[in-house]
Amino acid sequence: MFLCIWKAFEALLLSVNLIMDTNSRNWRWARKAQLLIASALLLLQDSLVNSAEASSVHIVYMGDKIYQNPQTTKMYHHKMLSSLLGSKEAAKNSILYSYKHGFSGFAARLTKYQAEAIAMSVIPNGIHKLHTTRSWDFMGVHHSTSKIAFSDSNLGEGTIIGVIDTGIWPESPSFNDEAMGQIPSRWKGICQGGKHFNSTNCNKKIIGARWFMKGISDQTKKLLQGNNSDEYLSARDAIGHGTHTASTAAGYFVGNANYRGLASGLARGGAPLAHLAIYKACWDFPIGDCTDADILKAFDKAIHDGVDVLTVSLGFAIPLFSYVDQRDSLAIGSFHATSKGITVVCSAGNSGPVSQTVTNTAPWIITVGATTIDRAFPAAITLGNNRTVWGQSIDMGKHNLGSVGLTYSERIAVDPSDNLAKDCQSGSLNATMAAGKIVLCFSVSDQQDIVSASLTVKEAGGVGLVYAQYHEDGLNQCGSFPCIKVDYEVGTQTLTYIRRSRFPTASLSFPKTVIGKWTSPRVASFSSRGPSSMSPTVLKPDIAAPGVDILAAFPPKGTTRSSGFAFLSGTSMSCPHVAGIAALIKSKHPTWSPAAIRSALVTTASQTGTDGSLISEEGSTHKAADPFDIGGGHVDPNKAMDPGLIYDITTEDYVQFLCSMGHSSASISKVTKTTTSCKKGKHQTLNLNLPSILVPNLKRVATVMRTVTNVGNITAVYKALLKVPYGIKVRVEPQTLSFNSDARILNFSVSFLSTQKFHGDYKFGSLTWTDGKYFVRTPIAVRTIQFE
Repeated sequence: MFLCIWKAFEALLLSVNLIMDTNSRNWRWARKAQLLIASALLLLQDSLVNSAEASSVHIVYMGDKIYQNPQTTKMYHHKMLSSLLGSKEAAKNSILYSYKHGFSGFAARLTKYQAEAIAMSVIPNGIHKLHTTRSWDFMGVHHSTSKIAFSDSNLGEGTIIGVIDTGIWPESPSFNDEAMGQIPSRWKGICQGGKHFNSTNCNKKIIGARWFMKGISDQTKKLLQGNNSDEYLSARDAIGHGTHTASTAAGYFVGNANYRGLASGLARGGAPLAHLAIYKACWDFPIGDCTDADILKAFDKAIHDGVDVLTVSLGFAIPLFSYVDQRDSLAIGSFHATSKGITVVCSAGNSGPVSQTVTNTAPWIITVGATTIDRAFPAAITLGNNRTVWGQSIDMGKHNLGSVGLTYSERIAVDPSDNLAKDCQSGSLNATMAAGKIVLCFSVSDQQDIVSASLTVKEAGGVGLVYAQYHEDGLNQCGSFPCIKVDYEVGTQTLTYIRRSRFPTASLSFPKTVIGKWTSPRVASFSSRGPSSMSPTVLKPDIAAPGVDILAAFPPKGTTRSSGFAFLSGTSMSCPHVAGIAALIKSKHPTWSPAAIRSALVTTASQTGTDGSLISEEGSTHKAADPFDIGGGHVDPNKAMDPGLIYDITTEDYVQFLCSMGHSSASISKVTKTTTSCKKGKHQTLNLNLPSILVPNLKRVATVMRTVTNVGNITAVYKALLKVPYGIKVRVEPQTLSFNSDARILNFSVSFLSTQKFHGDYKFGSLTWTDGKYFVRTPIAVRTIQFE
């Protein structure tokens, strides 16, 4: 637009110059005009400069493809941008990505005014964060040796798992292609080269790798070019997050995997014979991790390349965007992927145990919470009075210090009047008094953690750290510095000894690996909880899986001591567990939809722990876990392979659900870019055919409809078993479902009647259909409100 005005002024100035040359009578008038036009050109030039400085990455989202040919779609995008900017060259310099496979749109550098001039959905380029061995045995997936891979038909063979993350470390033994089958003929991806990454880094395990960083700001590019970052301009992983998630989902068998001697055993992913496709869209930069433009391009290419499952361990913070708001790139990208038959698995977030913090809540996404497993790493603290207290650690530093001095951080504070020394904040400890001692610190601030505290103690000359804190799942690595995490009770006992002793001393033992002695699983303290703040009729998370102290492949980062494996915790770790299981299901049932796979996971999940009691949550209450903590329950891979019945959902069902949320046909069409006709119906928000039932606002009576498809024995009779929520009357019609070769799909209704006369909290129950062999469980949550 500015360029067109510029050229118009140039043409006008040329005309005035001609007048001055050919007509001396109008010279004075023409001279004034010449000065005015020249001034206008200078002002316009300033505007052009300023607009260039103010330009930023915007995403023009156009929904479904208009043209089937990707090149035609790309030409259409360039033509559209050329018309806006005034030339093909300007369009070429502005455009970053053309989304032309799974959906239509482009990312380009535009000024605010240029973005507003486009008469369609334009969104700024947002930035999003990552949700940062034994786990498979714990869940009952027993691939004891790699030899089994040759005979077992259910290891994900033939499926392709796409990983949108930070890249991959291809040299890890988890990604060798021993016994891998041929690359599927449908695969259309590439092995994109770059820094320390070329085609030889791909094999029959890593069959494709791409990287996307055009959405990152120019400032970050300069950071890279100036060698101020350890990042690689390629699919190679500098952080380790993507390597870890990829190997958790589909890593091959690696014997004697361990982290500095801890958790030693056979490492493998959930689908060891599945292929991996890597999409690096997240980067190790200070401004953030992943941008919308890069995420959408990763989805677009994954759809084009032919993946079966996508694992995406990243997300938004609260408050959430509407599902028809184009700023939710994960909802948009996953919608188009799901509509093409790709199962999308996302992490629930790490903002627990607070309720309503779950993210990635779109109903077409499988959202995963995190749980613990039955493995721990206890380390003994032997006090000078010969009493031993226990904590946990994963650091194999110089714990064998012998008996040395023990002190409390506030006793050696640089400034006793402030509170900084209590949790060992930087610079708060007196180096003379800390030298050669083990220091006890108490966590009192969200801004401090055990790693930062260990650095403070080390800098002050201390030789070890005992860090007391409120229970928080997951152990952090303090490098080679001995650090042990304890709860407040053990911390207080240790402090009591320090106060009573004239010369307190202690010794720290090496941590050891202990399996099967802890009740598990428990919902991780950090795992984000439901209900969904965006769509309370949709249960989120859908499912829970191991996400605490998970050992998986990790870049060695140039150290000779690294084993190539590391512990990480987060829903980022639970997400690829479920993605691997989804690949196993897809391998066994290749025609199943993403909704069918989700149904199999949810309806077969477990609600009991290793001790036979109900799974509990590691929050402030240690209560029994409910559906807002674990969805359907803890994932059971073996039962999910053969669920008996499934709840299926079509793309049109999702569209009608969006209609029921109050969105107009026009706003929904902006997401789907298909003609949307919203149907009128009562309780449509309740009737999306999910494997769960949520009634968030029960005034008196509500009826919910569901449809199940028989995928078990052809002839079967299922009976309804109800666990009724307190204060609610529930009726199922019919109470028996009879399937045969002519009746594979049957409907039923569930009616709820409130007996309460006041606002209530959520009450929980379940509906289980069983034929004696299968137990197909649907979680129920109901909340009553006052009568009107």
